[in-house]
Amino acid sequence: MSAVMPSPTERLRPGVVGYWLISDGISAVFVTGLAWFVARPLLAEHWDGWTPLLDHVLLGLVIGVLSLALITPMLSYARWRFGYQEDLLLMRYGILFVEERAVPVRRMQHVDLMRGPIERLFGLATLVVFTAGNEGSAFRVPGLSLQRAQELRDLIVQARGDGRL
Repeated sequence: MSAVMPSPTERLRPGVVGYWLISDGISAVFVTGLAWFVARPLLAEHWDGWTPLLDHVLLGLVIGVLSLALITPMLSYARWRFGYQEDLLLMRYGILFVEERAVPVRRMQHVDLMRGPIERLFGLATLVVFTAGNEGSAFRVPGLSLQRAQELRDLIVQARGDGRL
């Protein structure tokens, strides 16, 4: 008889949506700005095949990328779940492709907490776990309160029994 893997039930902090909106928005504005204000004029000037139709296609792509930067944070937040049960760190995330992970503490090499300036603005922290092995040897649980991230780190260190951070 096979054991049923527990499902993660904890949600990220709601402030992660604002954090993702700002960080994804900055990236989207940068990329689309390069495409519209640098690549488009260069292509229009140096490529005889550039037409007004291609201007409209590029504009549609720019609007699409900016729209995704506004929509995906809310969809990601709705899907993200995590938990710590029975010496396993559990995660479920993804929008189109949902990934579930159950990482045993015994495979964890070390645990870090990260807090960039935008995360600090929203009172958030990211738990970064490094594991033995090649695929997915490092993964992140974003959008945690600093207190919850520290609690998870301490639970993992205690479960490892070695007292190392």
